[in-house]
Amino acid sequence: MGGDIYYIDKLDNKVIVAVIDCTGHGVPGAFMTMLASSGLRRITVDEHCHDPAEILAKLNRIVKKSLQQDTDHASSDDGMDAAVCVIDEAEKTVKFAGANLPLTYIHDGEIHSIKGDRESLGYRRSDVEHDFNNHEVKARKGTVFYLYTDGITDQLGGEKRRMYGNRRLRETLLKHHNHNSAKQKESVIVEFEQYRSDNEVQDDITLIGFKM
Repeated sequence: MGGDIYYIDKLDNKVIVAVIDCTGHGVPGAFMTMLASSGLRRITVDEHCHDPAEILAKLNRIVKKSLQQDTDHASSDDGMDAAVCVIDEAEKTVKFAGANLPLTYIHDGEIHSIKGDRESLGYRRSDVEHDFNNHEVKARKGTVFYLYTDGITDQLGGEKRRMYGNRRLRETLLKHHNHNSAKQKESVIVEFEQYRSDNEVQDDITLIGFKM
Protein backbone atom coordinates (compact mmCIF):
# COMPACT_ATOMS: atom_id res chain seq x y z
CA MET A 1 0.00 0.00 0.00
CA GLY A 2 1.34 3.42 -0.94
CA GLY A 3 1.86 6.29 1.43
CA ASP A 4 0.15 9.62 0.72
CA ILE A 5 1.47 12.93 2.02
CA TYR A 6 0.43 16.53 1.52
CA TYR A 7 2.48 19.69 1.78
CA ILE A 8 1.21 23.26 2.31
CA ASP A 9 3.39 26.31 2.86
CA LYS A 10 3.28 30.06 2.29
CA LEU A 11 6.48 31.55 0.88
CA ASP A 12 7.10 34.99 -0.62
CA ASN A 13 3.38 35.81 -0.92
CA LYS A 14 2.71 32.52 -2.68
CA VAL A 15 1.04 29.40 -1.33
CA ILE A 16 2.40 26.01 -2.33
CA VAL A 17 0.06 23.02 -2.16
CA ALA A 18 1.26 19.54 -3.07
CA VAL A 19 -0.11 16.01 -2.89
CA ILE A 20 2.22 13.02 -3.28
CA ASP A 21 1.49 9.29 -3.53
CA CYS A 22 4.58 7.24 -2.61
CA THR A 23 5.14 3.55 -3.23
CA GLY A 24 6.13 1.07 -0.57
CA HIS A 25 4.85 0.12 2.87
CA GLY A 26 6.36 -0.34 6.31
CA VAL A 27 9.93 0.96 6.67
CA PRO A 28 10.50 1.46 2.89
CA GLY A 29 7.22 3.36 2.63
CA ALA A 30 8.11 5.56 5.59
CA PHE A 31 11.47 6.30 4.00
CA MET A 32 9.82 7.36 0.75
CA THR A 33 7.41 9.73 2.49
CA MET A 34 10.28 11.28 4.46
CA LEU A 35 12.28 11.64 1.25
CA ALA A 36 9.35 13.38 -0.44
CA SER A 37 8.66 15.71 2.49
CA SER A 38 12.29 16.71 3.07
CA GLY A 39 12.86 17.06 -0.67
CA LEU A 40 9.91 19.42 -1.07
CA ARG A 41 11.07 21.57 1.82
CA ARG A 42 14.62 21.71 0.51
CA ILE A 43 13.43 22.73 -2.97
CA THR A 44 10.82 25.31 -1.94
CA VAL A 45 12.38 26.78 1.22
CA ASP A 46 16.14 26.35 0.91
CA GLU A 47 16.38 26.73 -2.87
CA HIS A 48 13.47 29.22 -3.17
CA CYS A 49 12.01 27.35 -6.13
CA HIS A 50 8.34 28.22 -6.57
CA ASP A 51 7.74 26.90 -10.08
CA PRO A 52 5.61 23.70 -10.07
CA ALA A 53 7.28 22.07 -13.09
CA GLU A 54 10.76 22.79 -11.75
CA ILE A 55 9.77 21.55 -8.28
CA LEU A 56 8.77 18.19 -9.81
CA ALA A 57 11.92 18.01 -11.91
CA LYS A 58 14.14 18.71 -8.90
CA LEU A 59 12.24 16.22 -6.72
CA ASN A 60 12.59 13.60 -9.46
CA ARG A 61 16.37 14.07 -9.46
CA ILE A 62 16.52 13.94 -5.65
CA VAL A 63 14.59 10.66 -5.52
CA LYS A 64 16.59 8.99 -8.28
CA LYS A 65 19.92 10.09 -6.81
CA SER A 66 18.97 9.13 -3.23
CA LEU A 67 17.92 5.66 -4.38
CA GLN A 68 20.86 5.40 -6.81
CA GLN A 69 18.42 4.89 -9.66
CA ASP A 70 20.70 6.98 -11.86
CA THR A 71 23.23 4.12 -11.82
CA ASP A 72 23.37 0.76 -13.57
CA HIS A 73 23.34 -1.17 -10.28
CA ALA A 74 20.17 0.34 -8.73
CA SER A 75 18.28 -2.15 -6.57
CA SER A 76 15.35 0.14 -5.69
CA ASP A 77 12.44 0.64 -8.07
CA ASP A 78 10.39 2.85 -5.77
CA GLY A 79 8.98 6.23 -6.68
CA MET A 80 6.00 8.53 -6.41
CA ASP A 81 3.28 10.41 -8.27
CA ALA A 82 2.71 14.05 -7.41
CA ALA A 83 0.69 17.19 -8.06
CA VAL A 84 1.94 20.68 -7.20
CA CYS A 85 0.05 23.98 -7.23
CA VAL A 86 1.57 27.41 -6.65
CA ILE A 87 -1.10 29.99 -5.78
CA ASP A 88 -0.26 33.61 -6.53
CA GLU A 89 -2.79 35.58 -4.50
CA ALA A 90 -1.71 38.93 -5.95
CA GLU A 91 -2.03 37.81 -9.57
CA LYS A 92 -5.04 35.58 -8.84
CA THR A 93 -3.50 32.63 -10.64
CA VAL A 94 -2.92 28.98 -9.87
CA LYS A 95 0.01 27.33 -11.63
CA PHE A 96 -0.08 23.52 -11.71
CA ALA A 97 2.22 20.70 -12.73
CA GLY A 98 1.56 17.01 -12.21
CA ALA A 99 3.38 13.70 -12.34
CA ASN A 100 0.55 11.26 -13.12
CA LEU A 101 -1.86 13.19 -10.87
CA PRO A 102 -4.44 15.78 -12.05
CA LEU A 103 -5.84 19.13 -10.99
CA THR A 104 -9.62 19.51 -11.01
CA TYR A 105 -11.36 22.86 -10.63
CA ILE A 106 -14.93 24.20 -10.72
CA HIS A 107 -16.13 27.64 -11.76
CA ASP A 108 -19.67 28.85 -12.57
CA GLY A 109 -21.01 25.34 -12.26
CA GLU A 110 -18.58 23.87 -14.79
CA ILE A 111 -15.92 21.34 -13.86
CA HIS A 112 -12.55 21.05 -15.57
CA SER A 113 -9.59 18.69 -15.16
CA ILE A 114 -5.97 19.13 -16.20
CA LYS A 115 -3.98 15.92 -16.47
CA GLY A 116 -0.45 15.73 -15.15
CA ASP A 117 2.45 14.51 -17.27
CA ARG A 118 2.56 10.76 -17.84
CA GLU A 119 5.82 10.53 -15.95
CA SER A 120 6.45 9.52 -12.34
CA LEU A 121 9.16 10.68 -9.95
CA GLY A 122 11.83 8.10 -9.23
CA TYR A 123 11.55 4.51 -10.48
CA ARG A 124 14.30 3.09 -12.65
CA ARG A 125 12.30 3.54 -15.85
CA SER A 126 11.54 7.27 -15.42
CA ASP A 127 13.51 9.94 -17.22
CA VAL A 128 15.78 11.89 -14.87
CA GLU A 129 15.85 14.75 -17.41
CA HIS A 130 12.09 14.94 -18.01
CA ASP A 131 10.81 18.52 -18.30
CA PHE A 132 7.41 18.73 -16.64
CA ASN A 133 4.72 21.02 -18.04
CA ASN A 134 3.16 23.97 -16.23
CA HIS A 135 -0.51 24.86 -16.61
CA GLU A 136 -1.87 28.20 -15.41
CA VAL A 137 -5.48 28.84 -14.41
CA LYS A 138 -6.87 32.32 -13.83
CA ALA A 139 -8.52 31.97 -10.45
CA ARG A 140 -11.72 33.96 -10.61
CA LYS A 141 -13.74 34.56 -7.46
CA GLY A 142 -15.46 31.41 -6.27
CA THR A 143 -13.24 28.98 -8.18
CA VAL A 144 -12.70 25.77 -6.21
CA PHE A 145 -9.63 23.59 -6.83
CA TYR A 146 -9.01 19.94 -5.91
CA LEU A 147 -5.90 17.74 -5.80
CA TYR A 148 -6.22 14.02 -5.08
CA THR A 149 -4.39 10.73 -5.27
CA ASP A 150 -5.70 7.65 -7.08
CA GLY A 151 -6.72 5.91 -3.87
CA ILE A 152 -10.21 7.38 -4.17
CA THR A 153 -10.74 6.80 -7.89
CA ASP A 154 -9.34 3.24 -7.86
CA GLN A 155 -11.50 2.09 -4.95
CA LEU A 156 -13.76 -0.86 -5.80
CA GLY A 157 -17.43 -0.80 -4.89
CA GLY A 158 -20.99 -0.64 -6.16
CA GLU A 159 -23.15 -3.55 -7.24
CA LYS A 160 -20.67 -4.67 -9.89
CA ARG A 161 -17.57 -4.01 -7.76
CA ARG A 162 -16.10 -1.49 -10.16
CA MET A 163 -13.76 1.43 -9.51
CA TYR A 164 -15.17 4.66 -8.09
CA GLY A 165 -13.59 6.40 -11.08
CA ASN A 166 -12.89 9.95 -12.16
CA ARG A 167 -16.36 10.55 -13.59
CA ARG A 168 -18.11 9.64 -10.34
CA LEU A 169 -15.67 11.72 -8.30
CA ARG A 170 -16.22 14.76 -10.53
CA GLU A 171 -19.99 14.37 -10.18
CA THR A 172 -19.64 14.22 -6.40
CA LEU A 173 -17.39 17.31 -6.27
CA LEU A 174 -19.69 19.26 -8.58
CA LYS A 175 -22.70 18.38 -6.45
CA HIS A 176 -21.16 19.64 -3.21
CA HIS A 177 -18.60 22.31 -4.22
CA ASN A 178 -20.80 25.23 -3.05
CA HIS A 179 -20.84 23.95 0.53
CA ASN A 180 -18.28 25.00 3.14
CA SER A 181 -15.18 22.84 3.52
CA ALA A 182 -16.50 20.87 6.51
CA LYS A 183 -19.77 20.04 4.74
CA GLN A 184 -17.94 19.11 1.53
CA LYS A 185 -15.67 16.74 3.43
CA GLU A 186 -18.62 15.09 5.15
CA SER A 187 -20.61 14.73 1.91
CA VAL A 188 -17.72 13.29 -0.10
CA ILE A 189 -16.91 10.77 2.63
CA VAL A 190 -20.56 9.70 2.91
CA GLU A 191 -20.94 9.13 -0.83
CA PHE A 192 -17.59 7.35 -1.06
CA GLU A 193 -18.37 5.02 1.86
CA GLN A 194 -21.81 4.24 0.47
CA TYR A 195 -20.23 3.24 -2.83
CA ARG A 196 -17.41 1.27 -1.17
CA SER A 197 -19.89 -0.61 1.04
CA ASP A 198 -18.14 -3.61 2.64
CA ASN A 199 -15.24 -3.67 0.17
CA GLU A 200 -11.80 -3.33 1.74
CA VAL A 201 -10.07 0.04 1.43
CA GLN A 202 -7.33 -0.66 -1.11
CA ASP A 203 -5.04 2.33 -0.82
CA ASP A 204 -4.37 5.55 1.06
CA ILE A 205 -6.81 8.29 0.11
CA THR A 206 -6.02 12.00 -0.05
CA LEU A 207 -8.25 14.79 -1.38
CA ILE A 208 -7.42 18.47 -0.81
CA GLY A 209 -9.58 21.40 -1.85
CA PHE A 210 -8.98 25.14 -1.77
CA LYS A 211 -11.02 28.15 -2.87
CA MET A 212 -9.99 31.52 -4.26
